[in-house]
Amino acid sequence: MQRILNNAGFVFLLAVVWVILNESLSVFMILGGVIVGIAALYFTNRLVLKDDYHRIYRVRPLILLGYSLVLVKEIYVAGFHAMVKIITRKVNVNIVEFDTQLKDDFHISLLANSITLTPGTVTMEKSGQHLKVIWIDAHTDDSTEAGREIMGSFERLLLPSETRLGRHE
Repeated sequence: MQRILNNAGFVFLLAVVWVILNESLSVFMILGGVIVGIAALYFTNRLVLKDDYHRIYRVRPLILLGYSLVLVKEIYVAGFHAMVKIITRKVNVNIVEFDTQLKDDFHISLLANSITLTPGTVTMEKSGQHLKVIWIDAHTDDSTEAGREIMGSFERLLLPSETRLGRHE
C-alpha cells in the first residue's frame, strides 16, 4: 500500500490517460483508470523493473508537460507539411543517419519515439547515440543538418533535463 501511495502521481497520470483514451468522463471511468493504473504499476514493478520509478525515470512533471505540448505541436506542423509534400508530389525519401548529443538511454529512446510519432519520419534504428531515420523531406545529405532538422526542438528540450539530472557528461 505504501508503494502505491509513493506512486500516486503515476496512478493519477495513468487514470487521466485512461479517461482520455475512453473519451468518457464518469466516476466509473475514473475508478477504472485508477484500478488499471494500480494494476499496471504493480505488474510493471513486479515483472519488469528491479528499481523504483523515481530513480529510473526522473522527469519533472513541468518538463514532461512542456515536452508533451511541443510534441503535439510538432505532430500537427509536420502532418500538414507531409500532406503538402505528398499532394504536390515533392517527396524526397531518403534514409539519414545522425548522432544526438543526448547521453542517457531513456532520453535517446524518448527522442527516437518522438521522431517516429512525427509524420514524415520513422526511426529505423537506435544504436547508442546514433539514429537512423527514414525521412520524406530529405533535402540535404549533411548528416548534422539533417539531424538538426529532424530532431528540432525535441533534443533542445531534453538536453537541459539531462544536465539537471546530472546525467550529461
